[in-house]
Amino acid sequence: MAKKEVYVVPHSHWDAEWYFTCEDSHILLIENMDYLINVLERDPAFPSYTFDGLACVIEEYLAIRPENSARIEALIRARRLMVGPWYTQCDSLLIRTESLIRNLVYGTKIAGHFGHSMNIGYLPDIFGQHAWLPAFFTDLGITYCVLQRGIYTDQLNGELNFYWRAPNQAMIATNYLYFGYGPGKFLSAQPDYLEQRLLPILDQLSAMNQGTDKLLLPAGGDQVLANADFPATVAALNRCQTGYHFTLADYETYMEDAWADTDFPHIIDGELVGCQKSRIHRTCHSTRYDIKQQSWQTEHLMLDQLEPLASLASLYGITCPARLMDTLWKTVFSAHAHNGLEATNADPVNHDIKQRLISVERSALSLINLLKKKLSHQITRQLGQANLLVVFNCDIHPLDQLVSAVLFTRSPHFTLRHNGTPVCCTLLRQEAIDGGKKVIVTAQGEKLEPADNYYRSEILFTPFPTAGLGYQAYVVDEENIDEPATPLTTLPATHIENGHYRITFHAGKLSLEHIRLHQRIEDLLTFVDEGDDGDEFDFSPLESERPLLFNTFRLIATERGPLVSRMTLESVLCLPQGMAERKAGQQDQPLTIRTRLELRHNDPAIRVHHDLHNTQTEHRLRVQIKTPVERPVYSYADQGYSVLRRETAGRYVPTWREAGFVEKPVPIHTLENLVYLKDARCVFGVMTKGMKEYEVLPEENSIAFTLFRSVGLLGKDDTQWRPGRASGINNKVVYTPDALMQQPMAFDYALIFDDHRMDEAALYSAVKKYREHHLTYHVQSLNTFEERLERFTIPLPDQPAPAAAMKLAIDNPRIFMSMCKPGPDNALIIRLFNPGDTPETFRINSSGEQLLHRLSLREEYQETLTGAIILSGKQYLTLAVYPSQPG
Repeated sequence: MAKKEVYVVPHSHWDAEWYFTCEDSHILLIENMDYLINVLERDPAFPSYTFDGLACVIEEYLAIRPENSARIEALIRARRLMVGPWYTQCDSLLIRTESLIRNLVYGTKIAGHFGHSMNIGYLPDIFGQHAWLPAFFTDLGITYCVLQRGIYTDQLNGELNFYWRAPNQAMIATNYLYFGYGPGKFLSAQPDYLEQRLLPILDQLSAMNQGTDKLLLPAGGDQVLANADFPATVAALNRCQTGYHFTLADYETYMEDAWADTDFPHIIDGELVGCQKSRIHRTCHSTRYDIKQQSWQTEHLMLDQLEPLASLASLYGITCPARLMDTLWKTVFSAHAHNGLEATNADPVNHDIKQRLISVERSALSLINLLKKKLSHQITRQLGQANLLVVFNCDIHPLDQLVSAVLFTRSPHFTLRHNGTPVCCTLLRQEAIDGGKKVIVTAQGEKLEPADNYYRSEILFTPFPTAGLGYQAYVVDEENIDEPATPLTTLPATHIENGHYRITFHAGKLSLEHIRLHQRIEDLLTFVDEGDDGDEFDFSPLESERPLLFNTFRLIATERGPLVSRMTLESVLCLPQGMAERKAGQQDQPLTIRTRLELRHNDPAIRVHHDLHNTQTEHRLRVQIKTPVERPVYSYADQGYSVLRRETAGRYVPTWREAGFVEKPVPIHTLENLVYLKDARCVFGVMTKGMKEYEVLPEENSIAFTLFRSVGLLGKDDTQWRPGRASGINNKVVYTPDALMQQPMAFDYALIFDDHRMDEAALYSAVKKYREHHLTYHVQSLNTFEERLERFTIPLPDQPAPAAAMKLAIDNPRIFMSMCKPGPDNALIIRLFNPGDTPETFRINSSGEQLLHRLSLREEYQETLTGAIILSGKQYLTLAVYPSQPG
């Protein structure tokens, strides 16, 4: 009988940081890479080494060892050092899909620059796999995928090789690492190791590879040094009397050889979050909420505002430094790296991750300030008038929602005008600002003179139509005040309403009524608190505890205006201070939550904002939102360019311990922006800004969102939902007091509620409006602190610009944009998608002649498009839009 071939793949899984810092990792990287280069150059019998599918490590190494660039390039080009396709392996279920794509684009380009990007979509340790990765991998020209986590054994159909299929039906040949990425880490030909450890693993792999006699044995681990003895070890194993022949190889070689013999027919679809063999840690998605929220805000600034604004500015000759944008994105990727955004790290690491995101946010805000100022200056030159409010539409759809803006005026009274016509405004807030003093230089020296006081006003108004990517200018008139902004009025009312909803406060409780549907929800919001006896990786309930429920509010104020109504409430939760008090039944420490509900004119979103200051420890706080959908069997949440359907009751939960699961498969899931329930009568959904973790409670007709977890350690053995060893760290507990979240926090989400006809396009449209793809800028000289760089003199362009402009638009509201950025040759690169099931036809319109090129995700030319474009259901499309023939 012929021996089965075992492909031994030497590799390292490289955590950039974890319970150790990035500084530790960087120093270790230099040592390990120096050694690895010497091993590979010295020993041709050591064919290759896989460095975790990363490209960032090459940049980090060469920043310290630039003299080794040629040696690195030679090894990569010869496919002996395998890097890419990732820049950093990111926590794909916690980030924007566009960030996921960018990470891969940067990774493949950088690795390709050095000679070769690994032809493997490599996912050795990510806590769950994004449903669209097969499509992204194949669009980037990647042929194969190798992954560890996320698959239930019964999904495999007896084979470790299968096709993994994305929602758009794109498939990639995939291998599942049943024993993870480390079964060959301590490879040896010693008899005890061979008989007791290696051969049982190989026999199991053989039994699960019925369609091929080729077996994959990863031989590596976390931050391991390359084992220079591997060639001798493999030779010694081949002298042993076994049914296996061993060869040193790489993942590409294994996949090419295994799939050359057999076209494995089995298909596994979509998101992979199984936790039978490998832990997924579903509840780490609410660990260190502040980091998740900061990531959402940073991505929002980059993708929804800065890049589209830079695209608009580029059409007026105003550029944004490409290298600076590259630096910002790489910093984001470093924060998104595995374990990073999950926040399952030591406190110093989590501090650094958050600061990276804050740093990018600051830079993005500074760039936005510069671009707005330069564009607005061009408009003032054309109009010959300052004191303008410019509204920038950063989407290719019409701006058809209320816009908020900040104005600075000498008078508390003003009128906003568009082409001379007064614009209806609601004054949300106004405060008098002390002008302070200004320094005057005289012959006698510096003098301080008082500056005029002024007013800061926050307004809400209905903008005039802007059909697509473009802007509109408004005059802030302080002289002829014929329709001043109307302030919010505080009333002794117990309800607010708009054309869609009525929210009522009665006897301490909240109810929501859909006016047109005549449907009413009682006890709309309930706060649920329970002890958390886990660690940063996983929530762990107390075995006998009953959660504490709070659904009683105190009305603070009701405010109404022409365009918006608000209701502010307060809840006081009496909680245990910590775990000891919770176990003793002491419940006497107050946690005050201030809630604001907001209904805007003609807006189908109910905006909810919570503020609190947590002082308690070792607990989990959730908000439970009652829905009109009774006993839902499925929830629907967006991921990428489509909606995923998930069971509300985990099918594996009843027998998970008996089946030997490494983690309880609780039906707690992530969302990118939206989750909803539906039945034959209605759709009820929740859109979030930074909240990532939800659970549907079908017996209570509710969706529970985790606001935050308060835990103070990393590395705990044998918890209620995670039996056995601690995750990752053995025999060591790292205390993380920052993760107790004893700090102020704010939470934002919105509810949407309509009849059963509300489909994916309507839901994605609601998300688009809630995310706010627009910006405002007030050309004024009173305040130089609201915007980041207003105090500084910058060179301003001389070319004038009209009072209004539209540069790029789409004529189908069921097609959405996920990205718009400047491209080469004055092109704009956009990514569009159709979340529905049926094809949609659309045209791209611009202010002049245009040329459309279809691109790959690598932004390489595929074909020229003319006329109407058809985009299939659950499909995306990358386009380069040129104003004319590209140069």
